[in-house]
Amino acid sequence: MQKILSLVIKASQDFIRHSEEDIKDNAPVLNSFYEAISNVYIPLLEMIEKLEADNVKYRFALVLPPVLCNMLSDSVLQDEYLKWLDKRNDLGKAELRRNKENPEICAIITKTIETNKKRKADFVEKYNKNLIPVFAEYMTKGYIELLGTCGTDIFMPHYADLKEIISAQIECGLHAYRQYFGIMPEGFWLPEMGYTPGIEKLIRAYGYTYTILDSRSILFAENVPEAGIFYPSRTENSLVIFARNRVIDSELFGENGIIYSECYRNTNRDIGYELPMEKLSPLMDKDGIRYSTGFKYWNRCFKDSGHLYSEECARNQAQKDAEAFVEKRLNTLNKAAELLPKYNFVTEICTLDISKFRFTWSESIWWLEEVIRKAADAGLSLLSCDRMCDEQYNLEKVEPYFSAGIGQGYGENLLSSKNCWMMRYVRKSCERMIDLAGRFPMDTGLKTRLLNLGAKELMLAQNSNLARKINRSEFPQFAEKRFKESIAAFTSVFDSLGSNTVSTEWLTKLEAKDSIFPWMNYRIFTKKR
Repeated sequence: MQKILSLVIKASQDFIRHSEEDIKDNAPVLNSFYEAISNVYIPLLEMIEKLEADNVKYRFALVLPPVLCNMLSDSVLQDEYLKWLDKRNDLGKAELRRNKENPEICAIITKTIETNKKRKADFVEKYNKNLIPVFAEYMTKGYIELLGTCGTDIFMPHYADLKEIISAQIECGLHAYRQYFGIMPEGFWLPEMGYTPGIEKLIRAYGYTYTILDSRSILFAENVPEAGIFYPSRTENSLVIFARNRVIDSELFGENGIIYSECYRNTNRDIGYELPMEKLSPLMDKDGIRYSTGFKYWNRCFKDSGHLYSEECARNQAQKDAEAFVEKRLNTLNKAAELLPKYNFVTEICTLDISKFRFTWSESIWWLEEVIRKAADAGLSLLSCDRMCDEQYNLEKVEPYFSAGIGQGYGENLLSSKNCWMMRYVRKSCERMIDLAGRFPMDTGLKTRLLNLGAKELMLAQNSNLARKINRSEFPQFAEKRFKESIAAFTSVFDSLGSNTVSTEWLTKLEAKDSIFPWMNYRIFTKKR
């Protein structure tokens, strides 16, 4: 029996306007975006390149949302990323002078500066400033499967009664993938893994073969499939369902998770949070918000006054943790195989969130590479879910239960006391957008531009990341401002169409700032017949 470990790596990104003023105002959020490029996306491509050179057999799934693709492809942000690397190195030079009496810390600073220089050289020379075509190339070679998703990270259960909204999001995401990668994806990633009964009909209507749900969707279903979460099942309309094992998330990021090994870098002890603001001037404004600089000198050991970070120790620990992780997966799949002897394979779905990699685990890509290498050595097959859909119409039928991949399993943190005020505004805007699409079905010219802008602003306001940021107090000012700007812009569109007047200057300026989804056609919100 084939034992399959299926890795699904999911990225997310908030849209940030690209004007010079917005880039300055949103420096902390852009810092997170640039860190993701340096610490996750480029290392991920380097990992694939090394595995290809060593002829390692594997295939994993990757979710690159349209907003992220737009920002990675934007020439303004590409150039700003290079400036950001230079500013970090200017800060590094100042740190070398400040710590000149401590050669061990200077060695860490020098290593960080060298890494930044290499990132800059590779970004320009190897990747031509655009990572999207490189991911597309590895997709063509078969190393990764790119999953489709919505236009923005909408939490679908909040809009289950507004089918036109969900359909528009799916259609927008599908068009984006055709634009960026020239493909029709087989798999669909539910944002936040948010599922409610009935969504599968809309997903299947757009030609998707499968989706991935949280394990409780399957285990709490009235008709739990015989193989549980270790074999795919299907819905009434033959959308193939895979279930991720949520236990893996606890193993990695839980209270006693792998990431808290003493050898790993302490991502919270960054000089951006510890030094006086005047010493951070090459990178931050003295009156601005603090954020990470990449200069982190300590590991997670809290004995005595702390221990300096050792890359060699961290790499060795990543190898040990990868070996233990693979052994657990093998033991789990062996037990599943014993209990399910009539099946031709058993699988375990492991979903990995890039935002957690970026914020909490500097060694994540080293660990991931070791997992891929050791899984192949242990006899596990590393396949993406599209390779397991051959029996699509013969799978056991199931009616999945409500679930999500965040909160306590139901996305309750997206509708908490801190952010629940957002829902009444976005829901009202959704109803208005559906109405506008029906009232102006064949309009052209200025009205079409207005309606397309309104459609984009609505989708940006539906982004669940904004509600999540407010709930956990992570750049809440940015999230609230971003949401209110989109709602205000949509309301202006609605009022302009109602009064039949519009400021072309305002419209042109906002179209330039919110340059996402240039192909937008507001008619995707029209009621389906």
